[in-house]
Amino acid sequence: MLTLGLAGGLDPVYDCRYDSPQFFTYDAAAVLVEDGQVVAAIEEERLNRVRRTNKFPFDALRACLRQRGVALSDVDRIAYYSGEETANLLVGRLRAAFPELAGVPDARGLLHAAIQREMRCAIDPARLVFVPHMMTHAVSAIAVSGFDQALVYVIDNEGGVFAGTSASGSRSCLTSLAAFSPQKSLGELCHRTIRALGYSPFEEAEAMELAPQGDPAALRGAMREVYRLLPDGDYDLAFQNLAAVLSKAPGRLRGDPVEQAHKDVIAALEEAISEIVLHVLRHHRTKSGLRRLCLAGGGAQICAVNSRVLASGLFDEVFVQPAAHDAGCALGAALFASDAPPRRAPLDNVAWGTDIGNADAVIPALRRWGALVTAERPADPAREAAELIAGGAAVGWANGRSEMGLVALGRRAIVADPRDERRREALNELKRRAPHRPLSVAMLAEDAAECLMLPGPAEQLRWKSFALRVRRERRAPLAAAVHADGTVRAQVVLKEADPRLFALLCAFKEISGVGALLATSLDHGAEPPAETVDDVVALLLTSRLEAAFVDDVLVRGKGPSLEARLGMVVEIPRSTQVCRTRGWLDGARIGDAWELRTSYDRGIRRKISRPAYEALVKADGSRPLSSLLDGAGADVAGELWALWTERLVRLAPAERG
Repeated sequence: MLTLGLAGGLDPVYDCRYDSPQFFTYDAAAVLVEDGQVVAAIEEERLNRVRRTNKFPFDALRACLRQRGVALSDVDRIAYYSGEETANLLVGRLRAAFPELAGVPDARGLLHAAIQREMRCAIDPARLVFVPHMMTHAVSAIAVSGFDQALVYVIDNEGGVFAGTSASGSRSCLTSLAAFSPQKSLGELCHRTIRALGYSPFEEAEAMELAPQGDPAALRGAMREVYRLLPDGDYDLAFQNLAAVLSKAPGRLRGDPVEQAHKDVIAALEEAISEIVLHVLRHHRTKSGLRRLCLAGGGAQICAVNSRVLASGLFDEVFVQPAAHDAGCALGAALFASDAPPRRAPLDNVAWGTDIGNADAVIPALRRWGALVTAERPADPAREAAELIAGGAAVGWANGRSEMGLVALGRRAIVADPRDERRREALNELKRRAPHRPLSVAMLAEDAAECLMLPGPAEQLRWKSFALRVRRERRAPLAAAVHADGTVRAQVVLKEADPRLFALLCAFKEISGVGALLATSLDHGAEPPAETVDDVVALLLTSRLEAAFVDDVLVRGKGPSLEARLGMVVEIPRSTQVCRTRGWLDGARIGDAWELRTSYDRGIRRKISRPAYEALVKADGSRPLSSLLDGAGADVAGELWALWTERLVRLAPAERG
């Protein structure tokens, strides 16, 4: 039986007709499950190249079908990550805004029409299954945990606690123990706080990373007026009292400097969420008698909270779903709608996406980039990479199928030396992030046991879900990754789960004596992590990445000449709009202006020159830049290169005949 799980909004990336309210839908993804086993899964952002996209996962859907070699007509059920009643309420709101939806009766009709229109094939609306959102989170965790029985806690905008079992099918594997309404939403508590501090809801990770630098005691009294712990693992939130906490920090706009008072607010927030989560879990652990725990939902991405749960000793094992955010709901929806029982074996990897190919496939893919990069096949790629890293280089590491989730687990990563504290600032600059942002490490199990204070088996650290305290005498080898509070976010790499990254760690240990590497996602901030060979090359050419290993092939940039740039083909992404407007210029005169906009963020408006505009309106994805410029040369080539760096346009070599 084939079941397709979907998460995301209603529009394709090139459209914005029926965008739902901001932040209602995001993290689009598709997952294909066959007889209870995942055969393909990928987040839409990896393909449409829009970070945290809220668009419908049409590209991801197609990719999953291609991976399995089937058509949409072969799929038995198509499961969406929202309950039908909730989806109908959203459609009602959209119908009020868009008269053309008057003939669409409900969410099933709208979803059915959207899939048929984009996929150009007929489907039976009875094959559509709507799964309650919280249930998709919960199933996504218990079904792949490998636990026979476990407590399941969903920390999200609507939270809940379940008793889970893998002894029955996915539809009946959960028994609800508690439900927390939006009025008790820990996700909303987090979002309201960070928004007031100048962060968007998609920047919760960046905001929460400030907590180790803050003092929770400074605002503990005010924050405890925001929540009240009740008997039986219950609690209340008083959002109206949050203003008293926020008043202690000066107003901040996005991009403004972060002051100590802002850090203190985040530290108090993290402490509050941790206290509430532990209060809930203590009660249900005692009442249920279950000694294992699964966590999912957006709140399960706060690794400091997860770490406090792990260190509490309440549970023998804690499993955090690696794709705990909404993209993971596509997995839960597919497993819920499948008639097959969930897998019993514990999850060993989440490498379910695009296969970048072996060296024999990578070399031909790189030939078209020959004027811009060099490619070679070292005799020992792991040793070669380890030597570059030990010499101070940041190295791209891409191989196999891409992984699902928001953290780099080894198949699409930038790796660097953790011993040099300067590496943190250099990597953050490469990725266009604030200098303070912490980095995580990938480690061998024996090094984790030697360097970290482990509350249990090192294997629990396989998903970068926890930040653990580093032994004081072992901080130097991990200097670039240690947080202000002496912890480090770590991933233990097992040979059977990722033999390539394991080999790289072993090679680096032979050279340096340290079986650990800084590991961060393979991107530079302007787009999601690299998915394909072309994505890796684009990153290499538009960032300070020194080299990249694509499978066993070492790729380096040449520093392209003007001739090479003018020979590149210009392509307009489907999400980019090339606009000409007429209006007041500098408030003094009326004239023409040219700019780029996007279909996913109305705030992005990049002014461009007239020659660049004229080149872009003629671009068809096949003509070289030199034929589009009408005599303009270096300046426009440089302007378009800068726009490529922001991923508002795409440049690629002309196809060789």
